[in-house]
Amino acid sequence: MATDVSSFRNAYKTAIKADFPKTAELVLGDQRYIFKAVDLKLRYGTNPHQPFAAYRPVGRSLSIGAIEMLKGGKDGLSLTNLQDMSQALNILKYFNRRACVAMKHINPCGFKEGAEEDTTQLIYLDSKRGDVRSHFGSVVGFNYTVDETVAESIMESFVECTIATDYTEGALQVLRRNEGTKKLNNAIRVAKVANIDKIPKFIGDDVTGLYNIRNLVDGTLTFEVPYLTRIRSPADFIVDPMVIDKDGKEHIAKTPVPEKLLDDCQTAWYLNINIRSNGIVFVRDGMALAVGTGQQERIGAVEQAIEKAKQKGHSLEGSVMSSDAFFPQRDCIDVVAAEGVKVIVWPAGSQNDSLVIDAANEHNIALLATLERCFLHI
Repeated sequence: MATDVSSFRNAYKTAIKADFPKTAELVLGDQRYIFKAVDLKLRYGTNPHQPFAAYRPVGRSLSIGAIEMLKGGKDGLSLTNLQDMSQALNILKYFNRRACVAMKHINPCGFKEGAEEDTTQLIYLDSKRGDVRSHFGSVVGFNYTVDETVAESIMESFVECTIATDYTEGALQVLRRNEGTKKLNNAIRVAKVANIDKIPKFIGDDVTGLYNIRNLVDGTLTFEVPYLTRIRSPADFIVDPMVIDKDGKEHIAKTPVPEKLLDDCQTAWYLNINIRSNGIVFVRDGMALAVGTGQQERIGAVEQAIEKAKQKGHSLEGSVMSSDAFFPQRDCIDVVAAEGVKVIVWPAGSQNDSLVIDAANEHNIALLATLERCFLHI
């Protein structure tokens, strides 16, 4: 006799009791940091049977810790919702121009930085167009005000949550219109956030008391200062990287970077910072064309991203590729050259950098070095 499991679907919509205190205190040597439980309705942790709590630091300018929920959906936010919202802001914090990012499993599955002439709706649709299939059930973040045209486009497919700096009243009416029905996006969660510009991002920014805290399998805790980049503008890239091989021969990247692609180089690097290692990202005209993530080998991440681009109908001709770590061999350069990639942004640091530079020169690909690795190893 078969066992009916259909009732399990309710677990995804049900908040579970979490018996956590209202306050928490972190003591590191002679430093004490106070945290208070966030004032949010919460569902469950990573999975429906895991209770969880979220705490905000006292005395800091808050973004996630001070979210204003304008529409809560069914039974509030899960830990995965908060994580994707957080990663969305961790990307958007780098962009002064209007930008939209779609997050799925802590990785961006779509991104677009708008040009001055782009409408708010086009920016959202281009972000979605990067990977329409993965956009289903995503968390979508905006560093600009969501208006009615954007809201109408959001409601055309299933979106788990939106997080933005603001919403027009017309947009809120659209996002709320299916509430209490069985129609598409009836349970969409709508969040408003502030202080994106105050989230640390560059080396030298104040991160006092701010740690990435993770636990290991036996309860051991690790504390890490958040990732900060030295790349504040395209001027911070190394545009003429050179290495000397074991025979004393100089290998210099010779292909100049087209000036019109410099902004895409910066965009690709900022996205790469928030992609799980091994991570590869392709960008053209401010739009993410494909992301390769979580692969065990570098060439695998490159191949995955290329295959994703082709599956989604994107050509990589004229694009920029970024890699979160060095290339162990020249194979990655040979592979992307066949796809028409024009610029590669990478940290450098491999024993085989001379081979990488030679390969790029052979294929007339420009190389930009960051001199920093951006692994996201979670």
